[in-house]
Amino acid sequence: MNLDDFLSWFNSTGVNTENVNVSYSITSGFGLYSRRELIEKDFLILSLPEHLFIKPSFNTNDLTGFEHLIIYLLEEKTNPYIKFLRSIQCIPQWRYYPNDKYPQQLIDKMKKHLNKYNQSRNKILQYNDDEFQWAYYSINTRCVHFNMENDSKDQDDNLCLIPYLDFVNHSIEPNTISKFNSLTRSYEIYSIKTIDFNEQITFLYNPHSNVDLFIEYGFILSLNPYNQFNIEYNLEQFLSNEQIQIIKSYNYWNLLEFYSGDNDLSWTIIKAIELNINQSQWSPYDDPSSKDKYQLKNKMKEFLNLIQQNIEKDFQEWITDHFIVEKNILYKDFLTTLHDTSIVIDKSIITTYIYFYQFITSQIK
Repeated sequence: MNLDDFLSWFNSTGVNTENVNVSYSITSGFGLYSRRELIEKDFLILSLPEHLFIKPSFNTNDLTGFEHLIIYLLEEKTNPYIKFLRSIQCIPQWRYYPNDKYPQQLIDKMKKHLNKYNQSRNKILQYNDDEFQWAYYSINTRCVHFNMENDSKDQDDNLCLIPYLDFVNHSIEPNTISKFNSLTRSYEIYSIKTIDFNEQITFLYNPHSNVDLFIEYGFILSLNPYNQFNIEYNLEQFLSNEQIQIIKSYNYWNLLEFYSGDNDLSWTIIKAIELNINQSQWSPYDDPSSKDKYQLKNKMKEFLNLIQQNIEKDFQEWITDHFIVEKNILYKDFLTTLHDTSIVIDKSIITTYIYFYQFITSQIK
């Protein structure tokens, strides 16, 4: 089914699409664009009624809502929306190139992603790999959070597919916001700034880093303020096994990320590096002494040097014919995050003690 066939069906549902039109570009794929001369701020652009939503059936208790939707997509043969999805490329490109020697930051996230994928695959064996993969990623790249009013708090149970809404692409500077209106029982898109004629309609999927965008959706952004760098792998090289177990025993083996921009270091990172300085006098709760603060700053710099060496090694070994642009952007992202972190360390090594004190005490309780 081509785009015209799908739109012909969708327009027959009675949904008012006079404000927008669907178009395709090589750079961003299918997208939704304004057809009004000017859309003012706080304007209702589109309203999609609940009867069009594709929701999990929950007719089998051992499957998540996500997995129910997988089966629905594979079994449904007449729904025009599903027919259209079958013609769209939705599988992240890295899945086609498993032999690329990816950087550790990508490998760690890829493993988690594939673990979840395989859990569902092992439950649903009656379809071939290509069919299952298409269905899985059609949902993974297009589903919307929707409270199914059940007892489950699992996000994989509280989601649905909404035809036409999924033409809206992601942006870190979105011009709309979408939300479910419980009074009209519709998913609505409102402008949050003025939108010009033929300007693309966008919203923020989530504050995803480029690593997450690459793995979950198959694209990255040249400028992304939500980038982060997980340091768990590097800490495993920097700390002894005994020190790692101490950190984990206090439930400090979390919040182990550096962030781009002027973001304070988390208390868990500070205490992990401090443990490497003076294990015999280390306290999980107390602010380091003045002497230890000076040593801590130097130890942090040493740790950053280790991370940079790992990054350089990873990207030298990542020889790829498929992700040249992505490789260059990610390399820049990682080094920028380290640079920003170095500046934060220079400003103040213990700026987050008060901010994280409640978090720390709550974890111990």
